[in-house]
Amino acid sequence: MENNHIEFRIKKDVFFSDYVYQKPLLFKQSIHSLNISWDEISEIYERADASDQSFKLMNGYEVPKEEYVEAYINVGKVEHRFIKPVVYDYMRKGATLVYNRIRNEPLVSNISRQIAQFANAQVITSGYAAFSAKSSYRSHWDTRDVFAVQIKGRKRWILKKPTFELPLYMQQTKNIADAKEPEEVYWDIILEAGDVLYVPRGWWHNPIPLDGETFHLAIGTFAPTGFDYLSWLIQFAPDMLEGRRNLHSYEGSQISLESFGREFSALIPNRDMFERFMADYIGQQRVDSKISLGVLANNKVKQLKDSQHVRLNVNMLHPFSNGQMIVNGNRLNVDDIAQNLITYINNHNPCRVKDIIDEFSDYPTSKLHELLFQLALNDVIELISEKFSSIPQTGKIAKELSVI
Repeated sequence: MENNHIEFRIKKDVFFSDYVYQKPLLFKQSIHSLNISWDEISEIYERADASDQSFKLMNGYEVPKEEYVEAYINVGKVEHRFIKPVVYDYMRKGATLVYNRIRNEPLVSNISRQIAQFANAQVITSGYAAFSAKSSYRSHWDTRDVFAVQIKGRKRWILKKPTFELPLYMQQTKNIADAKEPEEVYWDIILEAGDVLYVPRGWWHNPIPLDGETFHLAIGTFAPTGFDYLSWLIQFAPDMLEGRRNLHSYEGSQISLESFGREFSALIPNRDMFERFMADYIGQQRVDSKISLGVLANNKVKQLKDSQHVRLNVNMLHPFSNGQMIVNGNRLNVDDIAQNLITYINNHNPCRVKDIIDEFSDYPTSKLHELLFQLALNDVIELISEKFSSIPQTGKIAKELSVI
């Protein structure tokens, strides 16, 4: 289940230059051997905290939590569980069961990690299960780019061009009083199991079940914005004298405000400030990597097998001018070999230890093994299944309908 590799068939730089924020892209049948049963999907939902506000039962509206979740005492502790007959009844009548912010599920995590590394962004993943043709959501736009991954069954997607470009989190469809859905349809397509659809933020979309089983993941990507940068810069405003002055009349404050504006504005294009922001932003990110007790907790194991596949625990590997690298909360002051090795792994996710050793054959094998093992121990790289087969992420783009 964990070996579902996404074949993007497009170079990352082409994706960013031609599609990101600009137009949708369909990765047709990009996940092969996607065999997941409803028993496995049910187990994902079973392990969820149904009492959490992010978990929802949608029936054209959000069903009140108390209708389908009950609290009970389990050996002195209050716990929660589904009222299963109610959930079944709602879903048989067309409701969609929504699991937001899925974590620590092998299938979901593996697919989400690939999307995160392809999009150079943090991700939040939601799951949508349904069995009818009833739409649980109205047509809307999202405030983050979304990769819709069809896992089981089919789903119809109607896409329309944005009427409000690049909305931020506080600018959802419901927050814009004059938000009016355009009549012209840009795409009306059906996603089948194995398809991945990229929908830029701000694009109107309406995902509709097709009177049959369907389960898809919506993977929202969160890259830093200029608004995030400006919000971070506010912390430096108290250091500016003009920003600390009291305000009275506009006429009496105008000169001070103009001076304050010039001083604060100078921070925005400052490279040092930008890199400090990126270091802080990336430094807060964490990647949920698999725990590898059999290898990394065993003091009798000193190095990784040549056949071991690894990948870098990072969403965005930013090239800081001081040579520092930040990976999964680790601020690494690296030498040339470590920097080149980490960059290589990031560009070839996933890759085998043997491939890394061969690529850096000019360096002592023992040093490379030692470095890789230390990176694994410090959660910089993740150990993944030896059966994982890497598939090239390049290919020819079919121009018609932006389908690849």
